[in-house]
Order: sequence, then structure tokens, then C-alpha cells
Amino acid sequence: MIVDMNQRSKIAVVGYGVEGQAMLDYLVKNNFSNITVCDYNVTLKKKMPDGVSVRLGEHYLEGLEDFDVVFRSPGVNSAKPEFAKARMAGTVVTSSTQYFLEQVPCTVIGVTGTKGKGTTSTLIYEILKAHFRGGRKSVFLGGNIGNSPIEFLDKLKRSSVVVLEMSCFQLGDLQKSPKIAVILNTTTDHLDYYPDRGAYMQAKELILNHQDRDDLAVLNADYPYVKYYKPLVKGGVKLVSVKGRRVEDGVQVKDGTIYYVTDGKEEKIMPVSKIALVGSHNLENVGPAIVVAKEFGVTAKAIAKVVAKFKGLPHRIEFVGRKKGVAYYNDSFSTNPMTSVAAIDSFDEPTFLIAGGSDKGLKYGVWAKRAVLKSSLKGVILNGETAMTMKKALDRAGAGKKGSGMKVVVVDDLESAFAKAREMAEKASKTVRKRKGGAKGAVVVMSPAAASFDQFSNYKERGKKFGKMV
Repeated sequence: MIVDMNQRSKIAVVGYGVEGQAMLDYLVKNNFSNITVCDYNVTLKKKMPDGVSVRLGEHYLEGLEDFDVVFRSPGVNSAKPEFAKARMAGTVVTSSTQYFLEQVPCTVIGVTGTKGKGTTSTLIYEILKAHFRGGRKSVFLGGNIGNSPIEFLDKLKRSSVVVLEMSCFQLGDLQKSPKIAVILNTTTDHLDYYPDRGAYMQAKELILNHQDRDDLAVLNADYPYVKYYKPLVKGGVKLVSVKGRRVEDGVQVKDGTIYYVTDGKEEKIMPVSKIALVGSHNLENVGPAIVVAKEFGVTAKAIAKVVAKFKGLPHRIEFVGRKKGVAYYNDSFSTNPMTSVAAIDSFDEPTFLIAGGSDKGLKYGVWAKRAVLKSSLKGVILNGETAMTMKKALDRAGAGKKGSGMKVVVVDDLESAFAKAREMAEKASKTVRKRKGGAKGAVVVMSPAAASFDQFSNYKERGKKFGKMV
């Protein structure tokens, strides 16, 4: 329980996004009477319930030491000096995620990583929901995926199971870890928020820091980070490898088949070809989901049944439609170079990539090299703030040179990018379909490798816009 917090405590909710709103709703519903919302947006006052005070505008973080408890929303940087000042004055600075983990009566599965969190969390949820169908256990999904777990805290029982997608921002000041912690790929992201890659990695490790010997960590053995995180594990550890590494406990893929391994003994789960998710990178999401499912006693047959039907989440290499021999895929959720590489690698047909967006301070050298080496990638259409940075990276990697087979085009916005990609793809589709034994057509995939805020309010709006254009 948060120290000295009761219905009369002076409480601040800092940041009025999804989690801030959910936290306020919870506090009001549970009769906490002295609440102040602090946010940069000066128009929020009219949206507040009766009795809730506000501190709005550019100085909204001033005076946090006046409160007994401060709930920081994920979008507000925990390193800001105002939070440190409040702590020194004796204020409890926490978050809705930390509060949830302190209060929750049941098992929590936390999933973090640079990308794939939403897909993995949802797949775990779908497998467990199917397994416990009939009311044996209630399964809940929340976190960074779109709904704060605070929304269902009052519904939980000891027999419930909670799956949380946890971003680095939600991990920022945790003092309690989930019983099962899954860390997916951890590359580089959010360098507009963190000073360097080391700080970003340290944010992810917080999911492990407060586990004990009865808890479990699930790590990917194919990434170098496993050497960094594994020594931090206090309880059990199970590994996942989709690249042929030998695993004694966990999941491995070999000869086109997924196996669950216990003490070196293999149990066949399913052929890789039966996975419904598009892209080989999704094996990295399926593997940890299988490990977690087996912890709850789910059979191989039951796991395979769900995985074979699960087609993923909106805006993650989502098939939108096929027009004039061109298949269109929306990967708007791809906001960093490595997830865009995964999208590029997902197709062998003549492919045309729409990329670019707002700048997060990321580097595109590796992305460019991988793009140039992908022989099926025939065109890259760039737009947004990062367009010229990405073009320079592609030029250095050899795009456009004799024999590269790739055309790079820079346009002003997404609409122009779509029009150009469509034109190029339809022309390529006609060519390949005329060949005997050729491909069925071409592919246009929007996988921006950048954030959306230069043209859109978020990645969802960008993805919806792309869908409407298709």
C-alpha cells in the first residue's frame, strides 16, 4: 500500500493522457476527495469532474512537493527535477502501474521490449483466455496496449491472471516487478527521451529488478542483450531462440518446427508454416507466448490452435486489401528502423516501401544497408521530417547505384507517397504477372521507421489514413 495514502490524502495526477484519466476515474470512484490534475494543456479544466482541482499550463510541474502522493503518467519524464524535489520533501512519487502492482491480488505477466510487446501480450492473453474458457480463471489484458490496468483493478480476484504490455515509460520508476517478466528484442528507441542506449536498456531492466526466486524471466537468446539481463534474474529463466541456438529450457525453432524444451527434452508445438502472423520476425513473439502458456499448463494442441488463427493487431503489418494485383499492408506501428527492416524482410514479391515521419533522433545506417540488400525491395518512397536523413543513409548504402535495382523517391507527405508507391507497384505487378511462373503481383507496405507526429496525432491516425487511401 502506498505510504499514508487515504481518502483525505492530497493527491496529484500528473499528465492527463490515457493513464492519467484512468487514475483519476479510479480515485474519484473510490472516494478520494482531495485530487489535483496537473497538465500542460490549459483547456482541460472544463473536462474535470466536480471537486477536482487543476494546475495547468507551462508551470504545471511546479509545487509537486505540496502533495502527499503524486501519480506520474508515462508520458511525463520521470527524470524531471521537479519529481526529485518532491521526493526530497517527502512526497510519494509513483505511477498508476506501480500502484496497480502493489494492489493486485493475482499473477501478473509483464511484457516489454523495443517492439512486439502488443502482439506478444495479446497472443498470451488469447491463449490463456481460450485455456481458461468456462470461468476457471478470468484473464485481463492492459497496459501500454491502450487501457490502463487501473480500469479493472477492482474486478480482480486471487484466481485472475493479468497480462500487461509495459513500455519503458511505464517501467520508469517501478519498485515492484511482475511475477512473470518477458523481455523481447531490446535494440534502440526513444532517443528523444533517453540520453543514450544505455539509459534505455536500464529502463527495461526494471521489469526484473524486483522479482524474487519464485518468479520467472523469459529472455530471447538470439539478442546480445541476454548477456546483460540474465545476471539480473533472481528466479527462474527460460530462453527463446528462433535462430537455431540450443535451448535447455524454453522454446527453440529448428527445421521449420517450433519446440518447447524442458530440461533438454523437446515437445513439438507446431510447424512454423502454420503461424498466421505475417513475417518471420513474429516467431520472436510466438516463442515467449508459448513459454508463458506452458507455465499455466496449456497443451501443445491448444497453443497451436490459437497461434494458427491469431493474425495480429491493427497497424502491425496488417493486410488492408488487394487492388490491381497489388497487396497493401499497414505497418504504421513501426516507429523505428529495426521494425521497418522486419516488414521489408516479410515479403519476397516486388515490394515498395513507404517510410519516413517525425524525428526521434534515430540512426538509419543499418536500416538502409538491410533495405539495399533485400533484392525484392524495388522502391522506397520517403516523406516527412526524416525523409532526407533516410535518403542520405540509403545513398551511402548504395541505393540508386548501377545494379542496385532500387529506386528512391522523396515526396512531401503521406498522400503523395501513397500515390507514387501505387503507381510503381501497379506497373511492377503487370510485369511480373505476365511472366510464366512469376509472382502473383506486388506489395506496398507502409512501415515508416519513424514516429507520426509531423503529420498525424499518433500512429493509429496515420494507419487509418493509409487504410482509407487503399
